Amino acid sequence: MKIKKLSNGIPVIIEKITTSKSVSMGIFVKTGTKYELENEAGISHFLEHMLFKGTKTRTAKQISEEIDDVGGEMNAFTSKEITAFYIKSLSEYTKIGIDILSDIYLNSIFSTEEMKKERGVIIEEIRMYEDIPEEKIHDLNSAKVLEGGVLANPVLGTEESVNEITSEELASYWKQRYTTDNTFISVVGDINEDEVLKELENKFALLERKSQKRKYDGKFKFNYGIEEMKKDIQQVHLCLNVEAIKRKDEKRYTLAILSNILGGNMSSRLFQEVREERGLAYTIHSYSTSYEEGGLFTVYAATTKEAYKEVLEIIKKEFDKIKKEGITKQELNRAKNQLKSSLILGLESTKARMVRFARVFMDYGEIETIEKTIEKIEKVTLENVKDFANEMFNNEKYFITVLGDLQ
Repeated sequence: MKIKKLSNGIPVIIEKITTSKSVSMGIFVKTGTKYELENEAGISHFLEHMLFKGTKTRTAKQISEEIDDVGGEMNAFTSKEITAFYIKSLSEYTKIGIDILSDIYLNSIFSTEEMKKERGVIIEEIRMYEDIPEEKIHDLNSAKVLEGGVLANPVLGTEESVNEITSEELASYWKQRYTTDNTFISVVGDINEDEVLKELENKFALLERKSQKRKYDGKFKFNYGIEEMKKDIQQVHLCLNVEAIKRKDEKRYTLAILSNILGGNMSSRLFQEVREERGLAYTIHSYSTSYEEGGLFTVYAATTKEAYKEVLEIIKKEFDKIKKEGITKQELNRAKNQLKSSLILGLESTKARMVRFARVFMDYGEIETIEKTIEKIEKVTLENVKDFANEMFNNEKYFITVLGDLQ
């Protein structure tokens, strides 16, 4: 794996894998929800959709057909901090993939007609998530626990905000955020590295825009308390949160191990206690969310209105138990093996490697080797986990979000 730079400064992460017959490439832009102004909620996601809807030389249909003609896969995603566009194809079609990706990035036209149609698609996407409580709870949770900061805002925006975005605003946002200093490219697969770099240079050389400063104060606000929201559904969905760590914190491996032990799999403490021993929930798991500014540790469960308070108490008691007693050597070793296995097995495809390289580069400005990551996981001790639990878990500093028919 190498990191090169185009003449205009755009970094290119590139890795040749001779054992693969595919290539995966992605363009990643450092923009998302947290960079949106008050009147722009959802504009990053809207722009992601619109880049597939026609360029100066291709219609939306032609973009789709050209990818399908070579048996390729093309998609995109938007998060609170990044937007990405990627293609996976047979290696013999690498040049076509570069041509299409660069075209939608550089030459999209944001037609009013296409925008009108896509607005309706996005509103239906918003409504779809409204109808899926096991998905909706996480957006609601983020909005409530982080209320007061831009990271509370939903990636999709709202029906109202999406309806107000104009083609002029989209074009302006694209010019401000899709710039050389916000962009990086990741390419992995059976490729000729020199030819790929030459082709990327030919496509992107004329891009010289730098990002424009936006009103972003970097505030990370974690709230404490409980928010109960009524919805006429059969289950009660809940999230219990504690404030965690920033993305670059070296304790991230300790947090990953702690999360795995508490709610990372079927042998985890909460799964065993809540589901297997007491039969109080079908689903319970934990996860962490880390941003540049701060982070959350969350336990999610789907249970009943009769049992949800008991489930919350069990979660808190398990937190306290780890604070007082720590974890066992067997739990530590099992968690380390789970994390190492997930890391290694998750890199068996060119697409997974391409995305991982890009995410790590965005977060840290360099690519940490798998061996180095495994070394850091192995260094976590029993004392590290217990001490970290005592730092993070505080009975006075929870935020709980509950969704369901609570009456």
